[in-house]
Amino acid sequence: MAYIPVPDGLPGISGLLAAHPETGAPLGAFTQALLRGPSSLSPGERELIASFVSSRQNCFF
Repeated sequence: MAYIPVPDGLPGISGLLAAHPETGAPLGAFTQALLRGPSSLSPGERELIASFVSSRQNCFF
Protein backbone atom coordinates (compact mmCIF):
# COMPACT_ATOMS: atom_id res chain seq x y z
CA MET A 1 0.00 0.00 0.00
CA ALA A 2 1.36 3.39 -0.99
CA TYR A 3 1.69 6.10 1.64
CA ILE A 4 1.52 8.85 -0.99
CA PRO A 5 -1.56 9.04 -3.22
CA VAL A 6 -0.62 8.45 -6.87
CA PRO A 7 -2.70 8.30 -10.07
CA ASP A 8 -4.30 4.94 -10.87
CA GLY A 9 -2.46 2.86 -13.44
CA LEU A 10 0.95 4.42 -12.82
CA PRO A 11 2.92 2.13 -10.52
CA GLY A 12 6.22 2.90 -8.85
CA ILE A 13 8.21 5.99 -9.64
CA SER A 14 6.02 6.82 -12.64
CA GLY A 15 3.09 7.51 -10.33
CA LEU A 16 5.18 9.71 -8.04
CA LEU A 17 6.51 11.75 -10.95
CA ALA A 18 2.99 12.25 -12.33
CA ALA A 19 1.49 13.07 -8.91
CA HIS A 20 4.02 15.83 -8.26
CA PRO A 21 4.86 17.49 -11.60
CA GLU A 22 6.65 20.42 -9.95
CA THR A 23 9.43 18.05 -8.90
CA GLY A 24 8.68 15.15 -11.21
CA ALA A 25 9.34 17.08 -14.44
CA PRO A 26 12.87 18.18 -13.45
CA LEU A 27 13.70 14.69 -12.17
CA GLY A 28 12.43 13.16 -15.41
CA ALA A 29 14.52 15.60 -17.46
CA PHE A 30 17.57 14.80 -15.33
CA THR A 31 17.06 11.06 -15.85
CA GLN A 32 16.70 11.49 -19.60
CA ALA A 33 19.89 13.59 -19.71
CA LEU A 34 21.77 10.83 -17.88
CA LEU A 35 20.41 7.99 -19.98
CA ARG A 36 20.14 9.68 -23.39
CA GLY A 37 22.60 12.61 -23.37
CA PRO A 38 26.07 12.63 -24.91
CA SER A 39 28.31 9.92 -23.48
CA SER A 40 30.96 7.39 -24.41
CA LEU A 41 28.43 4.73 -23.31
CA SER A 42 25.49 3.80 -25.52
CA PRO A 43 21.95 4.28 -24.14
CA GLY A 44 21.67 0.48 -23.90
CA GLU A 45 24.84 0.23 -21.82
CA ARG A 46 23.58 2.95 -19.49
CA GLU A 47 20.21 1.18 -19.14
CA LEU A 48 22.05 -2.05 -18.32
CA ILE A 49 24.07 -0.30 -15.60
CA ALA A 50 20.86 1.24 -14.18
CA SER A 51 19.16 -2.19 -14.18
CA PHE A 52 22.10 -3.79 -12.41
CA VAL A 53 22.21 -1.08 -9.72
CA SER A 54 18.45 -1.38 -9.19
CA SER A 55 18.66 -5.15 -8.87
CA ARG A 56 21.45 -4.85 -6.29
CA GLN A 57 19.10 -2.65 -4.28
CA ASN A 58 16.30 -5.21 -4.61
CA CYS A 59 14.34 -2.79 -6.79
CA PHE A 60 12.89 -4.56 -9.82
CA PHE A 61 11.32 -2.02 -12.17
